[in-house]
Amino acid sequence: MNRAVWHPIHAFLGKLLQRRLVFVGLVLVLIWVVLALLAPWLAPYGPDAIHTEDKLLPPNAAYWFGTDNFGRDIFSRILYGARVTVWTGMVSIGIACAVGIPLGAIAGYFGGKVGNFIMRVMDTLLAFPSLILAMALAASIGPGLFGALLAVGIVAIPEFARLMYGQTVVIKEKEFIEASRAIGVRHKSILFHHILPNAVAPLIVQITLGLGSAVLITSSLSFLGLGVKPPTAEWGAMISYGRNYIISGEWWMTVFPGLAIATTIFGFILLGDGLRDALDPHGRTSKK
Repeated sequence: MNRAVWHPIHAFLGKLLQRRLVFVGLVLVLIWVVLALLAPWLAPYGPDAIHTEDKLLPPNAAYWFGTDNFGRDIFSRILYGARVTVWTGMVSIGIACAVGIPLGAIAGYFGGKVGNFIMRVMDTLLAFPSLILAMALAASIGPGLFGALLAVGIVAIPEFARLMYGQTVVIKEKEFIEASRAIGVRHKSILFHHILPNAVAPLIVQITLGLGSAVLITSSLSFLGLGVKPPTAEWGAMISYGRNYIISGEWWMTVFPGLAIATTIFGFILLGDGLRDALDPHGRTSKK
């Protein structure tokens, strides 16, 4: 790789990994991504394999995380659930980026009635709590994976639109943008070749934090019966199955899926905060 290209990348990675908590977040995220990819090879049992003679067993040598009320291996279901979690998070945030970023750029660049209308719609959506709005959308679309993906994606759109709007309003006043307009560069070219590249840093941070939010909301929808349908292995649904067994002592049915959700979200939060500080133009370098 060219030294001129590698040097800033190396400097950025060094600055990022100086923060111990950021490193922890990166490791947590990578662990779950790797587990999701390798689930078919790492899982000792199929996610839906039922062992009627082994129902509600506590963690043991044969079933590391115990079994559920159907005799399914919880460890295997958590591994396969990671695949659902990673995939739904990426798709839903992809939807939010594909819609929210162009809307925010158009509103910020052109302004006027169109821009004002777009941002008022975004502000209206932001006025609702994310989970409540996602529940309403999922219920309207219909329970299932598709409804959950669309609901979580729509809920995240205003955050990306608002961020891109603010970035565009600032960047479009820069001298190089005015120079581009003066020589007749088309608006589309200015937006995609000048404004968008200069807004990448905060967008990367928002994507990282958005993935954590997507995991939480998707799991919540599945817990409430508005997300992934059984028997698909999904962490929120697994907690929903196990909640009725907490009182009788089968704690492993909820604790292990809950830890999976918590560590994934925690990882994305730590990584997002680290990226935000590392990409900060003022160069805040206080270690966390």
